[in-house]
Amino acid sequence: MSETFRFSDPGEGLEEAEVLEIHVGEGDHINDGDTVLTVETDKAATDIPAPFTGTVETVHPGTGDRVRVDDALITYQPDGEKEEEATADESQDEQATQDQEEDTSSRESEDETQEADSEASKKDDAESAQDESAQEDTGSRQEGETRSNGKHTDRRQPVPAAPSTRRIAREMGVDLHDVEPSGPQGRVTADDVEAAAQGEQGAAARETLSAEQPSRQESSGLPDFSRWGETEREAMRSIRRATAQRMSRSWQEIPHVYHQDVADITALERFRRDYEPSAESNGGKFTMTVLMLKAMVYALKQFPRFNASLDAENEELVLKCYFHIGVAVATDQGLLVPVIRDVDRKNMIELTAELKAIIDKAKAGELAREDMEGGCMTLTNPGPMGGTSLSPLINPPEVAILGMGQARLEPVVHGDLDDYEIKPRLMLPLSLGFDHRANDGADAASFVTTLIGALEDPHSLLLKI
Repeated sequence: MSETFRFSDPGEGLEEAEVLEIHVGEGDHINDGDTVLTVETDKAATDIPAPFTGTVETVHPGTGDRVRVDDALITYQPDGEKEEEATADESQDEQATQDQEEDTSSRESEDETQEADSEASKKDDAESAQDESAQEDTGSRQEGETRSNGKHTDRRQPVPAAPSTRRIAREMGVDLHDVEPSGPQGRVTADDVEAAAQGEQGAAARETLSAEQPSRQESSGLPDFSRWGETEREAMRSIRRATAQRMSRSWQEIPHVYHQDVADITALERFRRDYEPSAESNGGKFTMTVLMLKAMVYALKQFPRFNASLDAENEELVLKCYFHIGVAVATDQGLLVPVIRDVDRKNMIELTAELKAIIDKAKAGELAREDMEGGCMTLTNPGPMGGTSLSPLINPPEVAILGMGQARLEPVVHGDLDDYEIKPRLMLPLSLGFDHRANDGADAASFVTTLIGALEDPHSLLLKI
């Protein structure tokens, strides 16, 4: 009897995921643990292993479909039951053969002429059926060959392609079902994907999207933008959709307030350069982000209400006694926030190596769910891309986020009105976004002042943390 493998709860109350890739097709035999689907939640892409051994009968979702908890993924025939059914079928065939032989013996006394005529008629019918079957088989082979030389239009079936080709397709945003294959037996190659992304196939896909725009715009309440010029549509991936929903919730539910200041990191930059070779020799990269993680922990210890989450229903603050800092990472799939755990317990060398590893993992799309759970506060650093100030949104259920702008060499006045001097100093803009329900403006000012004090005295910072 056939059984159905269903989509299970991916965790954290998430109810759906988007199907990125289908790795099996109808008729395939798979073993327990084999990857059957790759899905993407709002956290990351995840491979779904088969919890069974058997033969695939039906793959229910297609590439790009969204599946919810308890939706059917695959209908399959378990190996054990298939063998039992095969044995039963063989027994039935043997019994049928035996019955037929007995029936034939009982009819031997019938008219020989009628029997001969009947046998001749059966032979003619069999030859005719064989000819028709051969013609149908030839037609099926021709149809299969034609289909293998064209696009794989059945989106419920996996497209033959190497894992590296699939990764290229994901990075370029190309659906393998829309690619004209050039490899043997309809296999899609990396060159095919690039041609689809840049050439005529990409243009054809854009034309299809353009043709669908009016109906989509009408349903969304948007004006018909094509009235004023050419437009294109880009589907929002699971991570981008989740980011949009999460940030909308953050802005609507959390009363954001910002406190901004600048830190003199001239001495800190010299300190970083002195220790950079040692960090790199251990596989890390000694960046300003690493030093900021340490400074944040120092400030969080002084102001524990920033290391908290708000339980609005019970009107309580959940104060955390651990220090896990999320680091925002821009990737091709969208913004991800992996978490560096126990920052207070790790030295600079350990942090540099771990930060580099987690960023590489995020950009490769290899983060696991647990890599992005349990953060206390988030650090975002778009400074290398430019900008002197920013207003980052809080990552719920956290109550604060710290943003770093671009450090710049600026003339800074030291002294008073009667006795002063101007010196070039490396100044770093900081922006603390905080939930006004958990902290007040005075708390934020004190937090940032403490943070700046730690940054401006790096040797003391190492002794404090």
